[in-house]
Amino acid sequence: MPHFIYIPFLFAIGACVGSFLNVVVYRLPRGMSLVRPPSRCPECETPLAWYDNVPVFGWIFLRGKCRYCRKPISPRYPIVEAVTGCLFVFYYVMFFILHIGPTGEMNWPIYGLYMMLISGLLAASLIDAELFIIPAAIPWWIAAVGIVVHGVADQPGSAGSLMEWPSALALCGGSAIGLAISMALLQLRILPLSFPTGDLLEMERAELEEKAKKAADAGEEGPDVPPEFTAAEVRREIRKEMLFLMPPLVLGGASVLLYLHAPAVWQMWHAAARIDWLNAGMGALLGSLVGAFVVWLTRILGSYVMGKEAMGLGDMHLMFGIGAVLGGSAATITFFIAPFAAIAVGIYLLIAHSRRQLPFGPYLSLAAGFVMLFYAPIAAYLQPGLQAMISLIRQMLPGA
Repeated sequence: MPHFIYIPFLFAIGACVGSFLNVVVYRLPRGMSLVRPPSRCPECETPLAWYDNVPVFGWIFLRGKCRYCRKPISPRYPIVEAVTGCLFVFYYVMFFILHIGPTGEMNWPIYGLYMMLISGLLAASLIDAELFIIPAAIPWWIAAVGIVVHGVADQPGSAGSLMEWPSALALCGGSAIGLAISMALLQLRILPLSFPTGDLLEMERAELEEKAKKAADAGEEGPDVPPEFTAAEVRREIRKEMLFLMPPLVLGGASVLLYLHAPAVWQMWHAAARIDWLNAGMGALLGSLVGAFVVWLTRILGSYVMGKEAMGLGDMHLMFGIGAVLGGSAATITFFIAPFAAIAVGIYLLIAHSRRQLPFGPYLSLAAGFVMLFYAPIAAYLQPGLQAMISLIRQMLPGA
């Protein structure tokens, strides 16, 4: 079909997804069901008729007010719906018309997967910007769907394919087993939970203290500000996370060594690599592990050096989902581009004379949306340096 038919259709689909994202953003961090009760006015709680709930246009026809109580309805709802619809159209134009994006001919399953990632990142960013939290359910669902879709849709050389070399699959297999062991030990309380009483990032603490001060000035009861962890306590809690990471790191390294020096293991992983669905699914899983590890390593090193929690675990979960969809290399580039997105937004806020601070999650989301389009030229630019690094590794590890 011609593009002028696809574009309004995809906008409508995106706007409907945006309507659902509004539900997710409001209900998920508050522990409410995403299904029940159906959409209703936030003031009088009267259920909305279907014609009042049409994305974007329903709010316009109602002139931004509830049909029943006439109280104003936040313009955020139609804005999120319209933005989501425009994003669906924007990436369609970039992928299918301008052919900017992953190498190879774009296909609908990968387009749909990428739009699911964009939608999840938008919801996570809105929640993070408002409440300074990223519900783990969003990136974990993204990761699960990413692994399944890549396993079903990927073919050698297809757009967005995450199929890997046998050595990478060996690393993935050992690390995944190690992660499962760590999670089981954590559930059995054999491994200790870090920051069991919770800790606040510096930005979160500043915002909570500001709310408490405003409440005190107004003579009202404000939120409780928990005591700040000392540097020694932060390092003690970070050591618990280092302990959690040991099984994935040790078993991942051991799996690679077996691949290099045990012929039977070498043959096993080469046979697995020839099974397209298994290769692609494990490639997506490896991407999620790499994405999470990049953030976690930064969190551990930064926290241990500074004596303050450097990054939140929500950012690690977010990168887990990004890696499962875009792959480990793209997720790593996303992490290093995110500070430039922060600089750009910071300049805009400075020009706009805004004191609004944002956590790191929205910047990771902006960077992921950028890398989704421009990963191929970025990777080509970095390729000579990566080849030199690989040559060095091969010299250090004969047979790699």
